[in-house]
Amino acid sequence: METRNRNHILLRYALVIVGVLVFSVAIVKKAADTCIIHADKWNEKAARMLSVTHEVMPERGDILAQNGEVMATNMTYYRALIDFGVPKFKSREFNDSLKTLCKLLGKYFPERTPAAYEKAMRTAFLRKKRYFVLVREITGRDYELLKTFPFLRHSTQYSGFHIDPEREKIVKREKPYGTMASRAIGGLDETFHGNSGLEKALDSLLYGIPGKTVKKQIPSGMVDWVAEPPRRGLDVKTTIDVDIQDITEQALLQTIEETQPEFAVAIVMEVATGDIKAMSNLSRLPGGEYVETVNNAVQGYEPGSVVKPLSMMVALDDGVIRPHDVVNGHDGVFRYPAGMKVRPITDTHGRASMTATEAMKYSSNIGLSEIILRGYERNPDEFVQRIYKSGFMEPFDLCIPGAARPTIRHLKSTVQDRINLTRMSYGYTTKIPPIYTLALYNTIANDGQFVKPRLVKELIRDGVTDTVFDISYIRKQACKPETARALRNMLYAVVNDDDGTGRRARSKKVTIAGKTGTVRTIGSDGKYETRYRITFCGFFPYENPQYSCIVLLGKPNLPGMPSAGYYCGGVLKKIAETLYSMGRLDVPMDIPSDSTSVRSPAILKGDIAETRQVLQHLGVRGDVTQCRDMEAYCDSMPDVCGMGARDALYILEREGLNVNIQGRGKVVEQSIPSGKVIQPGTTVILKLK
Repeated sequence: METRNRNHILLRYALVIVGVLVFSVAIVKKAADTCIIHADKWNEKAARMLSVTHEVMPERGDILAQNGEVMATNMTYYRALIDFGVPKFKSREFNDSLKTLCKLLGKYFPERTPAAYEKAMRTAFLRKKRYFVLVREITGRDYELLKTFPFLRHSTQYSGFHIDPEREKIVKREKPYGTMASRAIGGLDETFHGNSGLEKALDSLLYGIPGKTVKKQIPSGMVDWVAEPPRRGLDVKTTIDVDIQDITEQALLQTIEETQPEFAVAIVMEVATGDIKAMSNLSRLPGGEYVETVNNAVQGYEPGSVVKPLSMMVALDDGVIRPHDVVNGHDGVFRYPAGMKVRPITDTHGRASMTATEAMKYSSNIGLSEIILRGYERNPDEFVQRIYKSGFMEPFDLCIPGAARPTIRHLKSTVQDRINLTRMSYGYTTKIPPIYTLALYNTIANDGQFVKPRLVKELIRDGVTDTVFDISYIRKQACKPETARALRNMLYAVVNDDDGTGRRARSKKVTIAGKTGTVRTIGSDGKYETRYRITFCGFFPYENPQYSCIVLLGKPNLPGMPSAGYYCGGVLKKIAETLYSMGRLDVPMDIPSDSTSVRSPAILKGDIAETRQVLQHLGVRGDVTQCRDMEAYCDSMPDVCGMGARDALYILEREGLNVNIQGRGKVVEQSIPSGKVIQPGTTVILKLK
């Protein structure tokens, strides 16, 4: 019996040994096949794997306002996740705190209602779901806030709450100031490259230098190894002034509400430097909403009378005319050439004669035609050549893709081109972008120095200035200083004389000089329509010009011929007076004082802490009973009537409400009465006036 058991055991050992030997032989054979016979094949495969590289997207640079405030930047978002399957999950505490947790989630992250949060989380909890998306997009600050909420305040091993910063990272380009100067800033495509505005023009600088990863062999396997780290793009500091941009947009929007144009443009430029302080482009969508779409500030349009100062500048500089020289007014109807059947040149108010200054003040088409014919009738192209010589046709290189240059064609010494010369003198048969018209007025305000408009001021690398774009000139002297002074006097008369065409832009606070322009638009059939494009361009303060500004409204929905001085000049006037009230202009504040009484300032609704701080700084007392603590939260609808849009928006969005703002100014009506219990995620409509 023992012998038989022993034989069985030996047989088993023998089988095991044979199996091991066979397996070893197979391993040796395979190793020999891999390392010796087919070594080249496997080495080539390994080399291919190790040579695979992947591009690492760099962090895109920011676009900044002139004072360093961010206007476009990258924001990183994460998914807030809960793993209900962690071993130490605190089920009892989860159930106890769920309703409170969901109420807070609905308030601060109103992508779902509290009830929807509760239903989704209970379902995920019962199924022990390992990957539950609590909130789809949160910032790092949001994550810190969530960690203070009931139950989520526990560590991941007990709550399952976490974010995955590597796998669940979402990078977006955000504009903290919303649509402010949106067309000038531009946008990105799906590859994170610029497709419009500064984002496109400076894409190679903003994008940065991509990094590179390679496959690397480590004991645990193959990993992606960063061979070349990505380099962050440069930050671009623009000349945009956030305050002036906001003032400009608000003034333009108020006029848009009244006029309902197809599009509107407003640009503000600093006279001495050419820095563009504000640029607003608004176009009407089919639904009536105005948004920044096409950058009309750099597109060419027939300018009309607003470009008459260019014709006058050439004539004055060449000695063709002097401000007080008299020209024939033809009693409002000028047939040129005499005896030919052509459409006559007409003026709205006929005059037998006028001085050159009056021709500008009255915006006389006949007056300008007579002046230009006096100097250039024999050789019409000499007038065009003088415009080219002034630098007016040269590119500005504003870093705005698609920017057009003026279209002023050369003329021959023919009858037809002499007729075209007269039309050209008062702004027809040409196409001039608003930015070029503004640059002309800026030159007049700047004693004839044609400073180049500038939108980009600096490039910054890692917080240190890398490149500075200095002030440059298209022409150091586009016209004589005395010519510029004469033109300033003419433009002063346009606005400040009682019979000037721009008198409705006159201000009692700031002296404005400028010129109106009204031109009929051209339809798709190439013929003039009964719709108009109106413009006002000027500068202020007249005594010491600091800013130049152009405002253009395309096809305003108004009867008859709209007043460019009232509507477009009104926008410029609001901008100038607001800057004056802010102390941004180098003019004395003419405020009458009353030594016999001390008046307390009127206090509107706002944050009580900040209001008290301002009053303390000014050393005055005031009634703050209408103010409130904006950091305090409650479950009932606050009273925001009398507040500005920003204060009201801040309070209501902090309460988790969606806000729909209608109109401009102060809140006069709210759709949810104050004191009513509110539910986060509810929409409240505010009417402003």
